[in-house]
Amino acid sequence: MKKLLIALAALMLTTVFASPAHAVENGEDATGSSFVVPLKVDKGNGVFGCSGALIAPSIVVTAGHCVLDANGLLTKNVYVGLAGSSQGSITLDDKIASVQITSTFSSGAGATVGDDDLAFLTLAKPQVVKVPIVLASEKQATDMKTSQAALKAIGYGRYGDTSSEVVTFPKSMTGSYSTTTTKYSNSAYMTTTKANACSGDSGSPILNITATQVTLVGILTGGSQSVYCSTKDSDGLYRALFTLVGRYANLAFSAATDVMNSQDQLLSTQLTQIANKDAQVNQYALLRDSLKEQLSTAQLSLDATNENLERIQAQLDSANLVIATLKKQLPQTIVCTKGKLTKKVTAVMPKC
Repeated sequence: MKKLLIALAALMLTTVFASPAHAVENGEDATGSSFVVPLKVDKGNGVFGCSGALIAPSIVVTAGHCVLDANGLLTKNVYVGLAGSSQGSITLDDKIASVQITSTFSSGAGATVGDDDLAFLTLAKPQVVKVPIVLASEKQATDMKTSQAALKAIGYGRYGDTSSEVVTFPKSMTGSYSTTTTKYSNSAYMTTTKANACSGDSGSPILNITATQVTLVGILTGGSQSVYCSTKDSDGLYRALFTLVGRYANLAFSAATDVMNSQDQLLSTQLTQIANKDAQVNQYALLRDSLKEQLSTAQLSLDATNENLERIQAQLDSANLVIATLKKQLPQTIVCTKGKLTKKVTAVMPKC
């Protein structure tokens, strides 16, 4: 192809949303697809949109040029929305945790596509993978190319070549694996006559879907471009360039390792919190046992005091009985004196 392969650069997003726009010009509605996620990337000179492939609850694959800032440096200011949802629903809470990019990737000059244009994102907020997806090996990709296997692309690109509508939900297009060789060692073409990829479709999953398996063959990176969308070649075909994922299983593993490390850190934090709570519980248990022991001692002292009180009360009651008895037995003596005569009368009280 003599036409310049221009990167399907991420389209700039505004904060005002018009009526629902559609990715992939002349494509089919793919709202709710579990394979594609919307991306917003703060490049330092504006917020741009891309697409991505959800391959695991916490891992998304996208185009490498989507995660470079205005200076061509890797950025983590990437925000990923829910699969198949509106691109306008992305918030600052959707920022990724980490990014892994191919070591051999370098962005092409003048916004052109470079080779190995691939990046793996680790999500801070895991998503639900409704249908399992596998990465095509290099052999599988070669076999698909030979057989011109059916392919499907899903993305959040522009609605049309001259459309100013803001992208919301994704669109899909179907085509086939082209036997045409690209000038890049790890890229291939998807050809179609029905639809064409547009700005913002970078990072879109290129899938081979059968009755038993969904295979991610590559990630859409570019194509011959008019204004916003790709143009037909002289043979009447639209060609979309994509980077093959087969040889980058190591990056997928690295991204998965990031996820596991993050989960390990979270687990470690949770275990530490549990240990701290256990220590507090133990302290409270010791305090409780100490208070119970003090209470037991106080109860024993109270019981002893009550026994003493009962004993003293019994002694007092006994003394009162003795006194009462003595009072009954004690004779009353009255002495009357008249002159020098003294008369002592017992029991009966005389008159004096």
